This record gives sequence, structure tokens and C-alpha cells, in this order.
Amino acid sequence: MNDELEIIDEFYEQFLLEISNEHIDSGESPHKVFFNRVTELLIEEGEIKEAIHAPFKRPGLQFNGYGGNPLEDNNKLTVFLSDFTQSKELEGLYLKDLEALVKRGTNFISKITSKEFLQIEESDPVFSAIQNLSGKMDLLSQIRIIILTNKSIKIRSDNLKAPKIGEIKTQIGICGYDRIKQLESGIEEKPEIIIDLEASKNSLPVLTAHSADSSYQSYLTVLPGDLIAELFDKWGNRLLEKNIRVFLQATTKINRGIRQTINEKPSMFFAYNNGLTATADDVKLETLKNGSRAITRINNLQIVNGGQTVSSIYAASKFINKFSDVDLSKVYVQMKLSKVPKESEDADNFVSDVSKFANTQNKVNLSDFSSNHSFHLQIENLSKKISAPPAPNSLRSSHWFYERSRGKYKSEKSRIKTQSQKKIFDKEFPSKQKIDKVQLALYQNLWECKILDVMRGKQNASYLSFINGIDDQWSEKSYQFNERYFKELVAKAIIYKTLDRETKKEGFTDFKSTVVAFTISLLALKFKESKSKRFNFMKVWSEQSLTQDFIDELLRVGKNINQLIMNPPVGMNRDVREYARKPDCWENIKKANIQWSPKLESYLISASEYNKLEKFEREKTAKIEEYDLVNKIKNGPVQIWKEIEDWVEAQSLVKISGSDSMLLRDARGMNDTFSPTIGQAKRLIDIYDLVKEFGFEGEL
Repeated sequence: MNDELEIIDEFYEQFLLEISNEHIDSGESPHKVFFNRVTELLIEEGEIKEAIHAPFKRPGLQFNGYGGNPLEDNNKLTVFLSDFTQSKELEGLYLKDLEALVKRGTNFISKITSKEFLQIEESDPVFSAIQNLSGKMDLLSQIRIIILTNKSIKIRSDNLKAPKIGEIKTQIGICGYDRIKQLESGIEEKPEIIIDLEASKNSLPVLTAHSADSSYQSYLTVLPGDLIAELFDKWGNRLLEKNIRVFLQATTKINRGIRQTINEKPSMFFAYNNGLTATADDVKLETLKNGSRAITRINNLQIVNGGQTVSSIYAASKFINKFSDVDLSKVYVQMKLSKVPKESEDADNFVSDVSKFANTQNKVNLSDFSSNHSFHLQIENLSKKISAPPAPNSLRSSHWFYERSRGKYKSEKSRIKTQSQKKIFDKEFPSKQKIDKVQLALYQNLWECKILDVMRGKQNASYLSFINGIDDQWSEKSYQFNERYFKELVAKAIIYKTLDRETKKEGFTDFKSTVVAFTISLLALKFKESKSKRFNFMKVWSEQSLTQDFIDELLRVGKNINQLIMNPPVGMNRDVREYARKPDCWENIKKANIQWSPKLESYLISASEYNKLEKFEREKTAKIEEYDLVNKIKNGPVQIWKEIEDWVEAQSLVKISGSDSMLLRDARGMNDTFSPTIGQAKRLIDIYDLVKEFGFEGEL
């Protein structure tokens, strides 16, 4: 037995074992466990929206489940047929078996509205399915039959013909053993996306859109609709991994408009559509016989804007409207393609900026544009690195998940394919311990007393105010965004989430979030104006909760603030929402001189102690950064220092001192005769940055 077969057998055995264990634990039949497990994988992959188990099998008839209300899915019905075996040996599923399975399924569907099924008992699992579907069959535009099996598929997909059911077209999809294995093993490193257009005879005429001395390369081209469908069919959502929306699977008017244009006016698609904006690690060009140039190869294509266009074209290629055939040969889409080498340090920022400034067809929140800012990357790294102490009534540590891109929490969870691994993920990263960018901005702004920015809108004024400030702080003092910063952020999240939950229990007005915001900012103001006391965020972090006394105190102050907000002074705007946005509201709350009780004392720390701990954290961070810098120099390519020497000597733009020349010569003996000090490492980085600024192309 070869190694590949051993791997296959091992996976198959483990898969059956997990099905069996879940069957025992849940009390559900192995067939239902299999059905639920595979359909969950397909849901997470975005291939289906819903799956309802409703088994039925009689001679000549079979039905295992359906995909919910077809009226909510453009009159398309999804039907599941299952062929699950508990055989210890991997079996094959051949053409005749598949044809027989499809035949039983189509027989069942055709009989849904017949009197025969009116005799089924209400207790039968399929009864509700028949009730739900029987009145909708005349409205269907398409039926999608998905076959679920743990057998190995032994035919080409195009050999299985999709029969009509009356006048309704069908489309058949198969999720067999190989597909299940792929989905279950999806956390493994994925292969590089290589698009060989020359081999497929689809080379793309291209217009170069950069000057000879440009620091990046950009091209304009036009993609045929059928090529787009082909690429998405092969690579799927991997083409959209750097899309700032992170696979937001929403049905929008825009998406429906795209599909309508494809169906009704395909030749006008180029004129109506904004096109695609994409990046690639590498782009290969060739000169054609007529002297024009064409793209023949693209490495790691990423659609950073236009994902909805791509997925809509693909959907149109797979789901044919019963009233008209889709002609993708008439669909053309323009594409701006920028070459961004993956080894480039600015690759992520470049993609972020491309996303920011590209025309969009679906609304993208302002916060999405900064997902790849170094600050967000740092907070994300800290969230993965730092374990939170066990919460009350728990013996297990966990992590707070920082969602720097919308949907990233769900996306990362969806990559985990087994139920056991998902349970571990849920314990490690509980959904209640998730902080996104907008929430981070909200918490930080409240504690900086930027309450008016918050009142003017989380997505706009609040987030913009925060990220602009961070941009300046990051360039000047990036060291302050350390472990202590992250722990304090989590503490602020705990305070906000706790107060938000408790005010809801207390039955506050419709302006609950407004009361919560003003209460926290008033608490922050107390310490902002104090020279002797600071709030002890580390106490909240270490306990992962608030004492009941502290909660009671926050609620007491919140009730006072609620009265002030709900009763504006005479002459002020009586619209509470508008009043809360005015500086007068914040000023009146401060003037009310609401006192904090001694219940707060356990959360106080002296200013000197706070500053001492903050200084310690800065120094620790600085030492770590220095260590990392020395390692970067020591582990980097030794030849680069000789290349810099030669480059400086060959041109006149940059001159370096004699001591720098000696340092470069010493660096050529890195790890053999030379090990840099912190000062020498910093100087070598300065030299490197200087020559890069003037055109040196080597990479450290």
C-alpha cells in the first residue's frame, strides 16, 4: 500500500469514527449525523444557505432534505439526496448508481403535489417538507439536486445528465468523498493560484498602465464572462481572500441588478458594470504577432474589488433561468490589474489602499478601508498571543478575538472543518469575546472623552476620528501599542458590554446606548481630571468581570444621566437624539456634578503606580523590539550589505561616512566574524532605508 492510499484510509477511518461518536453522543441516526455534518461544511463554504433534514425512502422514491423556502432563493429549490455507507472500506459510486439515485429523487419531487403524499402521517419527518413545498412547485424556476455521499465518485461530472421535471430544469451537484476530504482538511496550507492563460488559449490583450520608472506595474485588460465563470469554478472564494468584505454573503439589490443585466442585456454588461480591481504576485506578458501585448500567466490573482460581480457571473453560469439561457459569451468585464510582489513589505498596505480608492458597487463601510493598517495588524497579533485569565466560574483561559476585517471571525471559524475542532475554537475564542475595529474605536473614544464623535455616528465621525489619531500616534510612538494597551482595551470592552447588558435588564429607554456612552465618558473624565488617581484596568483584566458593587454604581450614575438626557433644559432641542449630539448635552451632564460613591475605590490606583507600570511595559516592549531588530539583521541575507556597498559606489545620489562603510564591511561577515549590537543593527537599518529611498531594489 502506497503512502497516498494510507493517508486516504486514515482519513476515511477517522471520518467514520467521528460520525459514530457523534451518533452515540447525540442519539441521532448515523445518516442524519452525516447529512448535518456535510451540509454544514457546504453552508460554511457558501455553496448553500440552509439544509433541512427530511428523509423519505420507498421503492422508486427517495428524498433526504431540502434547502428551505425556494421563494427566498429566487424560486430555486435545493434538494438533497444522500448515499451514506458505514462500510469500513472506501467504496466507489458509479454512473449507474448515480443515475438510479437521481431517478428516485426526481420521482419524489414530481409527486410532491400528488394525492399519494396526502396520506403521509404528520409524524413522518418528510410531512412538513411536503407541506412547505407542495404549494410552491408551480413557481419554481430551477431545481438543484445535491448528492451527498461518503463514497468516491467514479465518473466525470459531465457524464451525469440533469433531467427535467416537467418544464423545470434541474442542475446536479455532487459532494463525494474527495470533496468532503477537501472541505474537512481546509485548514491545510492552500496551493498557489496559478492561472495559465496560454495553456487554455485565453491570453488577454493588455494595455500597460504604468511608466517605465514606476515603482509598481499596472495593466488594463478585459475578461470574457465565461473565463470568469471558469476561474471562479476552479478557485472559488480563494480569488476573494483579500477582498475587504471578507466573504460577506449578503443578497443585495446591486447583486440582483448584476444578474438581471447578465440575463437580459449581456452585451451591455461592459457598459453598465464598474469592472474589477485586482492584484497579483506576478504577471507574465508576451508580444503577439501583430505587435500587441497579452497576459499569458497570472500568479495569485486577488479580486480586491468586484467580488460581487465575479460571484454573480459564476452563479449565472450555474443556475439557468427557465425562461432564458445565459449567454456569457456576450459578457465582458474590464479589469485593472496591479502587480504586487508578495515579498514586498508594503503589499498589505497597497491592497488596502487599492480597496479604499477603487469604485465600489456595494456599500463598503469606512472602517473597512484600514483593515491592513499596521496598528490593526499589531492588535490582531496581540489578540492571538495573549491568553486571558479564566472568567468567573471557569478554569480555562481563553482569547479575545480582534476582528480587523468584517466577517473575519466567522471566516476563520468556517475554515475549521470538524465538530471537535469547532468546539475547541468556541472555547478558545468565545463569540462574546470578539472586538471589531468599530467597537475598538468606540471604547477608546469614550475613555478619551470624545463623546461627541461617538454621538455623531460609530461608522463615520467616531471611527474616522479614532483612526486619524492612531495614524499619527503609530508613526510617532508605535511602542505604546503593547500588551498593556491590549489588556486595557479588553477591560474597556468588558465595562461597556457589562453596562450595556445591565442597562437593558433595568429597562432603560430607547436611548440605552446613549446612556451607556455618557456614563463611561463621565467615569473617564473623573480620572482625566485627577492628578492623583487612575482607573485600574488591570483589575478588570485579571478578573474578566466587574464586581456587583461597581455595576450598581455604574447603573446609579447611568440613571442620573438618563434623566438629564430625557429632560433637556428649557430652550434646548426637545428631540432627545439631536440633543445628545450637541456639546450642550455633554456640558450639562458635567455641570450636574454627579458624584461617584466609595464603591469605586477598589478600582482605583495611584497615578504614580499607574505611570510606573506603564513605563515598565514600554521598556519591556522596547527591549523586545530591539531583540527582534537584531535577529532581523542576523537572520537576513548577508549578501545584501555587499550589494549596498556596490550600489553606493556605482551612483552619486547617496554618500555614506567612513564609519558606515566599515560597518557595511563588517556586516558581510554576519554570523561568522560579526554579531551586531543593538546600536549597529539600528544603524544598518537606517542605511538600508536610506538607499531604498533613493532606488536600491534589494530586499532585506
